[in-house]
Amino acid sequence: RNYPPLLRDAGIGGTTLLWMLIDESGTVVKTQVKEKSGHNALDEAAQKVGEVMQFTPALNRDQKVKVWIQLPIVFKTQ
Repeated sequence: RNYPPLLRDAGIGGTTLLWMLIDESGTVVKTQVKEKSGHNALDEAAQKVGEVMQFTPALNRDQKVKVWIQLPIVFKTQ
């Protein structure tokens, strides 16, 4: 849904590597691009995708904690 239409229609894809800070409720509170895809529009779309994701909270023993995760966001045409 967030795939930039011009790049999708041209068959251009790529992978953006995001770092995301997940809070104690499983909500993404911060995203950072760690490896760019080579297309700014894809990197911006990847950040938008990352911002709306929801996760199960990380646990340290039985305590919910904030955690940084690394996640590749892949855009490819079929």
